Amino acid sequence: MKTLRPVFGDADLSKAIRLGAVLVGLNILDARLTEVAVRLGSYELNPLLGAGFGSSIPFKGLGAAAIALTLVVFKRGRLLKPLNLGMLLVCAWNGLAIWSWYRGSS
Repeated sequence: MKTLRPVFGDADLSKAIRLGAVLVGLNILDARLTEVAVRLGSYELNPLLGAGFGSSIPFKGLGAAAIALTLVVFKRGRLLKPLNLGMLLVCAWNGLAIWSWYRGSS
C-alpha cells in the first residue's frame, strides 16, 4: 500500500508562501506606480487591464494572490520566481519612468 505524502514539505511550502507574498507585494507596488504615472499623463500599457484596473490596488493584489495560490495548489510554485523577476523589472521600469518625468520637469 502506498503511503500518502503531503503535497509540499515544510520548506517548500514556506518558500512558496514567501514567493507568493512577494508577488502580491510587487503587484501592489506596480498598481501604485501605475497610478502615479497615469496622474502624470502616461497610460496603462497592458491592454488587458486598461486604465481602469491597472492602478486598482485591490484588483492587482487579489489577482496576484489568486495566481500564486493556483500555482502552489497545482504544484507549479517554481514559476513564482520568474513571475517575481518579471514584476520586479516592470516596477523598476515604472519607477525609472516616473523618476525621469520628475527629473525632466524640474
